[in-house]
Amino acid sequence: MRDVTALVADPESVAAVAAAVTAAPLVAFDLEFLAQERLVPTLCLMQIAHVPFDAKTGQIVATEPTVRLLDPLAVDIGPIVAAIAAHPCAVAHAPRQDLQLLATRFGVAMPNVVDTQTMAAFAGLGDQVGLSTLVGELVPGVRLDKEQQWTDWARRPLSEAQLRYADADVRHLPSVYVALTERLGPRLPWARAESTRIDADASAAASVTPETAWQQLNLRGLDPVATAAIVELAAWRMRVAMELDRPLGHVLPEKLLVDFARHRPTDPGAVRATKGVTDLARKRAPEIIEAIVTSATKIVPIDPAARWHRGPSQRAQRWAEVLVAITHLVADQTGVAARLLATRSDAEEAARTIDEGGIDAARDLPAFSTWRRDVIGTAWDGWLRGKLALVGDVAEAGGAGSKPGIQLVPLPV
Repeated sequence: MRDVTALVADPESVAAVAAAVTAAPLVAFDLEFLAQERLVPTLCLMQIAHVPFDAKTGQIVATEPTVRLLDPLAVDIGPIVAAIAAHPCAVAHAPRQDLQLLATRFGVAMPNVVDTQTMAAFAGLGDQVGLSTLVGELVPGVRLDKEQQWTDWARRPLSEAQLRYADADVRHLPSVYVALTERLGPRLPWARAESTRIDADASAAASVTPETAWQQLNLRGLDPVATAAIVELAAWRMRVAMELDRPLGHVLPEKLLVDFARHRPTDPGAVRATKGVTDLARKRAPEIIEAIVTSATKIVPIDPAARWHRGPSQRAQRWAEVLVAITHLVADQTGVAARLLATRSDAEEAARTIDEGGIDAARDLPAFSTWRRDVIGTAWDGWLRGKLALVGDVAEAGGAGSKPGIQLVPLPV
């Protein structure tokens, strides 16, 4: 059995690890944190694995990486975070929360991150597959023990079982990355592009302020008065969450925030009497009323052309349903998870944009402008322009493992 990896908890060792990360051709990382009852999770542990480079073959040697476990509760790991952010190939598994936490704590973006979960989805190994499943599939003879997954990572000293778990969670990531790279071939740039998008989303979530908090909410169908109330209530909720370091939903659930914006109670008693209101909101009900009153002085008329305010036409709704069907068909044909090709929201946005502005108006949407253009965009474009038909095939339907039973076929010119 491998010796237990010790925690790095001194500045000199942090500097040495940062230098090793910078010099390595590939670095993998993972975080352990406590998120319960907090707006910003407490970062408790960072795991790093970096691998050597074989100058003769020009290949990454991923069989035996160097693993270091870092204690953010005892030492500033900022130099290592900065080294990873600047690295051309930083590997992680399902890192959205990790990236958001690092962006919040250290103000870094990681545009070169590569998500092995996203890679697996492009490789046809399943959508949102767990690391233990992926390691079992791609690393012969290795089985990850997930018993420590929900352990208390803030306690010190960490147990031997915790340290072994943390080590294993990052040790095999380089091997997984290399195996997936071989499977993906020309699809690797797709996975890297989607990983960059995950980092961008995480950075955006980390940069939300009280003034921009309303942008995370659905305003469709709200009149100008309710919209102004949502802006003020969202700002109030964010300020309180930041003040107390509590999750937004613990301050005021989103559904109640929208309900208060729609109905605008006029006294604290009405807020306290609302079903499902949190204890915190009951105590601070006068502040909620104050936010609603303030919002009445900030009402901005809605632009009649504002697309988020109007619902889609019946034609756009019908188009969206077909675009979703085409997406699932292409996913079956390519082995790429449908979610990565286009979500239902993507299909609805495309249908609505084309309905209102013509097909050329959609050219900047992801399905028509990124790597997706040649995968899903051409299929959507062909159907919308009447060049492709979505047809059923009864002979193909039915039975386990059978073909989808629908096809996209060219129409005669």
